[in-house]
Amino acid sequence: MNAPPKLGVFLLVLSGNFVSRFKETIMRKIFPLFIVLGLLYTACTPNNVKTDDAIVKIMDSANVTGSFALMENGSGQFTITNLSAYKDSAYAPLNTFFAVPTLLGLDKGYIHQGINNLIAFDSVNYYKELISKIGRVNMLKSIDSLQYGKGIISADSAMYWANNSLRITPDEQLGFIKKLYFTKLPFQKRSQELFKKLILKEDNTSYKLSYIDAVDTEKGNSWIVGYIEENKHPYFFVLYTHAMKPIAASDNASALLKRILLQQGFLKGVR
Repeated sequence: MNAPPKLGVFLLVLSGNFVSRFKETIMRKIFPLFIVLGLLYTACTPNNVKTDDAIVKIMDSANVTGSFALMENGSGQFTITNLSAYKDSAYAPLNTFFAVPTLLGLDKGYIHQGINNLIAFDSVNYYKELISKIGRVNMLKSIDSLQYGKGIISADSAMYWANNSLRITPDEQLGFIKKLYFTKLPFQKRSQELFKKLILKEDNTSYKLSYIDAVDTEKGNSWIVGYIEENKHPYFFVLYTHAMKPIAASDNASALLKRILLQQGFLKGVR
């Protein structure tokens, strides 16, 4: 008469079957999700990038160097000047960084939920006080969760968004503004929608133009990060420039952006 199987052997067989079926279930449910996510997130690759020498000529005529990138959301197509700088070169975010404490301040109630209560990004003292109120730990947690640039922000570092303690690539800036547009940042949706109203610069029958900008007049560096909507289609852009002449840094970077957008066929409502 055969002895009954030991309980340990039975459990081993049961657990083996369970693990096998569990893995099959996970793969059936999760693997399609990976495929969908792969379709949702568009990467900058040689197959979806084109260059335009006309943009370089516009930047040269403005006596600036740097990089420009434009992404069409529908197709994932990029138009980029200076691809290596766009992907790999990191710079101080300057006052464009104030987007982070503003969104945090809205979430935590430090800024009243009203568009008239939001302060322009050139009010550095206001944002220094807001950052102090939020606190170093909360700011660092938010920077980390956003994967906002790279750097070492020491406890005694003031103005870390401007002194190169924190640096960010144009590619990362573009990713940030795209997530903001679709309210996919780790902040309350209402805070993101309100912030989007803050950065709306022009709204007419042909287009909507929204952006964050910052200028370091002493060093001649500037950022413009945003998006333009025409016929309900968003196009995301980032422009980082360094002035070859001191006067060029304050020579209205938004005017340079508009020249580039016009050359690309925007601002006419026909895209």
